[in-house]
Amino acid sequence: MASILVVDDSSAVLKIVRLALSSQGHTVITCNTGDKALEILKSDQSVHLGIFDFNMPGISGINLIRETKKIIQNKKFKLLVLSVEDKPEIISNALFNGADAWMIKPFNNEQLIKQVTELLDTDASL
Repeated sequence: MASILVVDDSSAVLKIVRLALSSQGHTVITCNTGDKALEILKSDQSVHLGIFDFNMPGISGINLIRETKKIIQNKKFKLLVLSVEDKPEIISNALFNGADAWMIKPFNNEQLIKQVTELLDTDASL
């Protein structure tokens, strides 16, 4: 199973995502700031998937995506943005800058598990 880094400033979201994905056998690492996420990624290159909130205090969502792509050189690494943002221009900008998928909050666990599975299956086929 995969190692997944989840970054969100909401402890409730972190808990929901961690429980949903760990129930599928994944190793889930959580943190609540983009800066902490970058520290984790610099020290642990084994992360397969990042699930990032887009609007958090500190580093912007776009900058977090860009910096993550600089740190993780593994082409198989995937990035899912989980956000309340639903504006097409924001979503397309994030995808252009390196996000692989976008999921709008609120979400249900089945949607999340399906999206993560699809991203990781794409990863396995590379």
